[in-house]
Amino acid sequence: MQYMLPRLRGWGQSLSRQMGGGGSGSSGGGMATRGPGETKIETDRRRIREKMAKMRREIAEMKTGRDIKRQERKRNKVPSVAIAGYTNAGKSSLLNRLTGAGVLVENALFATLDPTVRRAETPSGRLYTLADTVGFVRHLPHHLVEAFRSTMEEVGDSDLILHVVDGSHPAPEEQLAAVREVIRDVGAVDVPEIVVVNKADAADPLVLQRLLRIEKHSIAVSARTGEGIDELLELIDANLPRPAVEVEALVPYTHGALTARIHSDGEVLSEEHTAEGTLVRARVHEELAAELRKFVPAS
Repeated sequence: MQYMLPRLRGWGQSLSRQMGGGGSGSSGGGMATRGPGETKIETDRRRIREKMAKMRREIAEMKTGRDIKRQERKRNKVPSVAIAGYTNAGKSSLLNRLTGAGVLVENALFATLDPTVRRAETPSGRLYTLADTVGFVRHLPHHLVEAFRSTMEEVGDSDLILHVVDGSHPAPEEQLAAVREVIRDVGAVDVPEIVVVNKADAADPLVLQRLLRIEKHSIAVSARTGEGIDELLELIDANLPRPAVEVEALVPYTHGALTARIHSDGEVLSEEHTAEGTLVRARVHEELAAELRKFVPAS
């Protein structure tokens, strides 16, 4: 709409800029009158401005909702992974393959506009969230960067970026550079990154080898066939932030919910079922460690 606004033009008789003066029989004596065209263009411009204002309000409201959800995930210490990449690199297909989310997959520019956040689980049983984001393009105009800031926020606030690149594209290195430029713009330079070379089934093997050699932290996968997905899940597991506190606790069987939380929020190192309860050694976050301290077994 911002692009259309200065380019509105009136076409045809119904949008003529001005009416010709009256003919010889007209009583107006040939005086030119203002035609309907100018009015129509002004009306169109006003409507577009009103729509833009409404959309800006909606984007601002969406931001509040996303912030609340993000704070909730952080409070529950759920690590987040953002899938970023050039447009049409296969991000939504990868999200579907990793989570079975059933997200729209379309060969089109900006087919994903709203960040799709899905719950996922690592092979070791740790919960995390996966967020699909808008496809980036080179030299994205600044007003578009603003419009997509909502989806890009997921990248900046994530614990890990899966940077998806189309391995079958003629110039994948250019795509990588363009996406990193936008990642810099949203201030996500310190977030760890795994380069996921997608469409490995359709890519030139030499191009794949080159990319995997240049990009130290990279893996080749095919979201279509499932090739490399298990290895990618292991890589995500290894790169998610680890809980900070190591604890040992003897949790009574009456506190099964607490044991379940250790499994979902922490990293279980060993577990043994005894007559008194579950003897578990795990790495957990400070809040959960505080709850478990009353169950520390007597030495």
